[in-house]
Amino acid sequence: MRCFTSGLALLVPCSALWAQFAVSDLPRLRNFESERTSSFDRSGGNGDYRSLKSGETLTLFDEKGPAEIRHIWITMSTGEAYHLKKVVLRMSWDGEAEPSVEAPIGDFFGLGLGTSTVFQSALLAVAPDQALNAYFPMPFGRRGVITVTNQGSQEISDFYWNIDWVKLPALPENTAYFHAQYRQCTPCAGWYKGNFYSNNFAEARGDARWKNKSGAGNYVWLTAEGEGQLVGVTLSVFQNQWGGLERGR
Repeated sequence: MRCFTSGLALLVPCSALWAQFAVSDLPRLRNFESERTSSFDRSGGNGDYRSLKSGETLTLFDEKGPAEIRHIWITMSTGEAYHLKKVVLRMSWDGEAEPSVEAPIGDFFGLGLGTSTVFQSALLAVAPDQALNAYFPMPFGRRGVITVTNQGSQEISDFYWNIDWVKLPALPENTAYFHAQYRQCTPCAGWYKGNFYSNNFAEARGDARWKNKSGAGNYVWLTAEGEGQLVGVTLSVFQNQWGGLERGR
C-alpha cells in the first residue's frame, strides 16, 4: 500500500482584524491607505512576471508596518509536474527568527495533492488557469516579509503575484498574527497487513489495536500554545488500496 497524507492547519490568534467587510459597512470611513505590491513591469512594459530558477528564492513582499495584508493572488507557468508541492511559501512578521508560515504553496492554497482544482470558499479560492487566492487578514506591527523558494528541478518561467494591503496608523492592542503549520507523512505507516481488497476486516477487529484508546500513532494536526482561533484545516490523501487508485481532499 502506498499512502501520502499532508495537512495544513491555519491558526489566527483571537481578536484578529478581519479584512473582508460586509456591504453594510462600506459607507463607514476608515483610517488606512490602500497599497499593492506586485510583479508588475517596472519598465512600463507588459512583462508583469518574474522568473524563478531551481533553488532560487524570490521576495514577494517586504514592507514596513503597522499594516495588514488583505488579499494574495499568485499564478505561475512551468512544465514541471507537481510543482505546487515543490515551491515553498514562507511568511514572517516583525523580524521573527522562524517564519509564521512555511508550507508548499499548493497546500497553503488548498491544493495538497500537487495538482490544480477549481474551488471557492470564504478565505481561499482557486480560479481557472491556477489563479491562487487567499483572503486571510495578516496584520503586522513593524515588518512583513513573504518569500517563495523553488525546490523543483525546473525553472518557473513566469511567476506573477499581487498582494493587496493597507497601511494603518497603529494596530489595536488586542491584535494577533496569522500562522499556518504544515505536516506530512510519506508513507503513512499502518498496522493492519491483511487483505484490504476483500473488505472483510473481521481479523482486524479482533486485534487490540482496532480501538486506539491511547491515541498512539495518531496523526497530529496542530501543536500550539496560548490563545487563538483555528480557522481551518486542509487534509490531502493519496492512496492506491481498495481495488484501485483513489484520491481525496
